[in-house]
Amino acid sequence: PKWRMWDQFTTGHLAAALRLDALRSSHPIQVPIAHAEEVEEVFDAISYCKGGSVVKMIRAVLGKTAFQQGLADYMHKYQYSNTETFHLWDAWELASKMPIGEMMKSWTEQMGFPLLTVVDEKWEDKSVTLTVKQSWFLSDGSELKPDEAKTWCIPIMTCTAAGVQSDMTWMREETAQVTIPLNAASDWVKLNANQEVPMRVCYSKTMIDRLSGGISSMSSPADRAGLLADSYALVKSGAMKPEVLLKLLSSYESETDCIVWESIESVLGGLHSVMSDDDAMAANFSNFAKKIVINLTNVVSWDASPSDEHLTSLLRGAMVRLLSKFCAEDANVVNEAKTRFQKFLENPDDVVALPSDMRGSVFAIILKSGGIKEYESVLSYFETATDSAERRHVFSSLGYAPDLKLKLRTLEWALSGVVKLQDCFYPMGAVGRSSRGGRDISWKFYQNNFEKIKGMIGKGSPSLMDACIVNCCGAFCSKSKADEIDAFFTENPLPSSSRKITQMTENMRANGQFLEKLQGSELTKDAFWSSL
Repeated sequence: PKWRMWDQFTTGHLAAALRLDALRSSHPIQVPIAHAEEVEEVFDAISYCKGGSVVKMIRAVLGKTAFQQGLADYMHKYQYSNTETFHLWDAWELASKMPIGEMMKSWTEQMGFPLLTVVDEKWEDKSVTLTVKQSWFLSDGSELKPDEAKTWCIPIMTCTAAGVQSDMTWMREETAQVTIPLNAASDWVKLNANQEVPMRVCYSKTMIDRLSGGISSMSSPADRAGLLADSYALVKSGAMKPEVLLKLLSSYESETDCIVWESIESVLGGLHSVMSDDDAMAANFSNFAKKIVINLTNVVSWDASPSDEHLTSLLRGAMVRLLSKFCAEDANVVNEAKTRFQKFLENPDDVVALPSDMRGSVFAIILKSGGIKEYESVLSYFETATDSAERRHVFSSLGYAPDLKLKLRTLEWALSGVVKLQDCFYPMGAVGRSSRGGRDISWKFYQNNFEKIKGMIGKGSPSLMDACIVNCCGAFCSKSKADEIDAFFTENPLPSSSRKITQMTENMRANGQFLEKLQGSELTKDAFWSSL
């Protein structure tokens, strides 16, 4: 229980499902398979992560007892038999007397998920009545055609500072009304309590202001994490102003929970990736991010303690990752990393000075502030590391050396035969994610070595080629680059990777539109950043 796996699910599996399922190139959970090769393509974050998210939603709707009873009845009735999907829905429906079949059909047989938008609100001293509208959420915010309208059977669960409300509203039509009791006239209200339903929620300005002021009284980490994740996705789609997201993000400066920091890390990373194409905006954002991240050093230390719980260890790892991304030029951070790295060089088995879970991040800090000497020192650990997990720290950090010649050397090393084939995409990704120059050089490298990579992978798993493609080509935030990449794969087709390529370039175009939205906002002005 101390690991809080369901909270971790929110920032892990649920987040992955919503990222992929917000693309037009997504697919339903239930997909007809015409050819055996198609199985490889559809067993992705939709099948696993969205599938798991939908089951988690059912558990929240039914309650523990009915959920377990329905599952037990299903297993007993169909033991030693074949079943179809609806048999499980029938079992849960019998156990709960709820319309599970109707609900689940809308979630498993159509792709995508809903955006729940608050279109009207009536606040009173003791309650608030919200009118909400559902629509198909797309990450690029593209306009829906009349024949693309979709509806889901949505269980709306709500919470306030007093906790999760006992009443649940079933939303079957395009609009619905929800009335929530308040403890005080100034109370905040959050829809989708505990992020139980795989959807996004768009609040009014009044509700966002109340939620921002109520972050400290929001007891559920999943709710705090989900509010931030939803806001980021909505800004990216154009449904929320960027200024609102940054002001909301500044409300998390005092956050101490590991689960919420996973969401903060994801949002900071996404904004950093997009803004890196605009030098002035990137500089202001990096200073803003550093101000938030550096506070973590007051929450958790670099040194582990025997009394640390599992989530404390995860938070320490997140802290060092964030320091390596946003504070790698901070003198105190660099000195701490250098001290630990030197002890590591003297004794690589010293897991106190440099524990395994922070090695990759410390290597990145050292490489960013160093040169060829530091590069050789990190690379030499590949030869002495005793297992694949330790070698992966080298793979994931080498690309952060700022010298473009060293970046190219890393890419060439990945295909030299020294690195195992199943690991070759890790160094590629380190280069591709490292900087704007890293993106360019990794994409050019992939084009120049396409036949070699294709030959090395041969008839191996298509997922390996997918990983090479995404890590070498996937970090751009430009419509023109997406067109260029599409043109390359039109001339050099990879049928088994076609879905992954389509998803990658669709996301790239969405990020390009996202950057344009940011450049048209107050985020281009120094005065805005000074106000945060």
